[in-house]
Amino acid sequence: MVKAMRDFSSEIFMDVHLCVERPARYIDTLARAGANCVIFQYEAMDSLEEALSLGELIRASGMHGGISINPSTSEQEIEQLLKSNLFSVVDILAVEPGFGGQTFQESAVRKLQMLRKFIGANGLCIDLMVDGGMNSTTCQLVKKAGADIVVAGTFLFRHAISIETGADELQNFK
Repeated sequence: MVKAMRDFSSEIFMDVHLCVERPARYIDTLARAGANCVIFQYEAMDSLEEALSLGELIRASGMHGGISINPSTSEQEIEQLLKSNLFSVVDILAVEPGFGGQTFQESAVRKLQMLRKFIGANGLCIDLMVDGGMNSTTCQLVKKAGADIVVAGTFLFRHAISIETGADELQNFK
């Protein structure tokens, strides 16, 4: 799928969220296919060392690296990883992984605020992404809390008017 999308356009930025066990086995294939960024699930790692090794592999493959954390994972658990400067994005899941249409978990806002503070205090250059439960209200909430990127699936694909209208609603709030 990544290769087909890359063949279609050399200009789009493709980040791939690997919510799988043993994500290292996909890095070379994704790099050759044209992915720009690979985000792995922190909870799939057995240790901090394994996560750092994966970050190094992603970077050596010419891609940006990212870390995704579940709602139950504390932001403090990834602070050492962030200090490594191997990662350019943190994906804060505001729903449990598995299926779309879940309700946004408010704990993501506090986690977002804490990570924003940590990143600033340590002079890091890391984007914060919030994924799950996005709609016009929650998007505004996380943007005000410091999100750089939001991921919206169900809201867009089930929008009453169109995907384009839904995207406009998420981008053009006051």
